[in-house]
Amino acid sequence: MRAIQELLTTAAVTWDSIPSILKGLSLTLEIIFITLSAGFVLGIPIASIQVYSWRPLAMLMFVYERIIRGIPVMFTIFLIYFGAPYLGVELNAFLSGVLALSLRSSAYQSQIFRGSIQSVGKDQLDAAESLGMGKLKIISRVVLPQALRRAIPAWSNEWSTMVKDSSLVYVLGVVEMMTRAKMVVDRTGMAIPIFLTVALFYLAITASGNKFLRYLEDKLAIPGVTTKGFQ
Repeated sequence: MRAIQELLTTAAVTWDSIPSILKGLSLTLEIIFITLSAGFVLGIPIASIQVYSWRPLAMLMFVYERIIRGIPVMFTIFLIYFGAPYLGVELNAFLSGVLALSLRSSAYQSQIFRGSIQSVGKDQLDAAESLGMGKLKIISRVVLPQALRRAIPAWSNEWSTMVKDSSLVYVLGVVEMMTRAKMVVDRTGMAIPIFLTVALFYLAITASGNKFLRYLEDKLAIPGVTTKGFQ
């Protein structure tokens, strides 16, 4: 009887905590969309430079990508948050976290786009060049329209990763879902049910995003071209 009563109490407290946790949902989604968008905007030119640009510049992008991918995201977050003041720049916790995650996403997305760019057949590049198209026009009108479509399966992995990594800004005190959950745990002492609840929210965000990207992949599929090799 006592066990049932404790279970009902835990369920009631967990249910009551959901509105408080959801107050951080909008900020979590904001972090995800900003960082993915910034990573997308930065990742495409980084990938294009690595494939087509002057070799020293390509090497510079290679070094940037390897450094960002080779260090923990938490280190990047702390480096920006605590290092910016030494450069005379004051960044709050939200901006520091978003900037760090954006850099991380740009490095990973650049490799997604690099692979899809290199998958475009050289015969298409030669044909475009024979029509008098310059390199920038070939990239923008021939390569990228195909490469971006082929990158969608791999990009869905980036979505899943960024959903999970968005919780790391918790260490700076940004009040997103994970921080809200920790506040509830501190108040109630019920860590397992509260953290399991917030984990379900992250799982729902991940699954819904991947489902949409799968729909987008099918909708934008190039006839006769499979993207399974890029997953």
